[in-house]
Amino acid sequence: MHAECSMLPSEIAQIIVSCVENAVGDDIRSDIRRNRLKTTNSVPARIWDLMNTNLIDSLELQNCTLAIAHRGPWQMLVIYERATHHIITLMREKRFSELQKNQHKRKQMHYLDIFAKHFNKDLISEPVQTSFLQKTFTDEGQLAELVRAILSDLNDDVEIVRNHILVLFETVGYQLTHIRAVKVTSNLEVANNCDEDWSKYISTSESSVVETISAPNAPEDNPRKGLVLKTKAIARKTNNLKEKKSSQTELKES
Repeated sequence: MHAECSMLPSEIAQIIVSCVENAVGDDIRSDIRRNRLKTTNSVPARIWDLMNTNLIDSLELQNCTLAIAHRGPWQMLVIYERATHHIITLMREKRFSELQKNQHKRKQMHYLDIFAKHFNKDLISEPVQTSFLQKTFTDEGQLAELVRAILSDLNDDVEIVRNHILVLFETVGYQLTHIRAVKVTSNLEVANNCDEDWSKYISTSESSVVETISAPNAPEDNPRKGLVLKTKAIARKTNNLKEKKSSQTELKES
């Protein structure tokens, strides 16, 4: 890997992976069970709150500054790693692909466009067709002001930030399946030699959250599978039982 594309210390990478893995796995499963949720519409956003909390609790003891940035109603965690002078944000791979695909449609910059244009402007990617045209946004003239507004909690540290690192991850169910750290160019392409696979840090241990039966009388635990007998059916069942008992009595008497 080229010196100009150095990434994060391995111990920081491992902590980040552990925080993500716990949030998408045991943390959200415990949260669902503890609150006895019957529907899970809030889970995607809730995972981010759990993840951000994990990262703040774990990294504030490291050589990091944690800042909460606001983009509209969304609260985003920005990590500043002081040893390497990198800022770090996290995103799902699917969302990153959407931002790449639709960059040419955006009139104003997404935070990823802002960080890439400001902090990663000197990075280059392999020449591909989309690289020949640089996307220009209507708010690009306010780039410096936008950076300061997003990173206001970092104060003077903004001036010494070297690059922006994007941590991308994928999940299946409640499991983290892949995670990597990249630096992207202003065209949102992964820069040369700036793609580091962190999947090796994913734990191989099984979940510590024990599955429980949320409803002991649930259909799947009932031989009748949730079927309710109608009045006529109940009457037939009662008559059959009476006839069976009567037959057994007659046999004993004979």
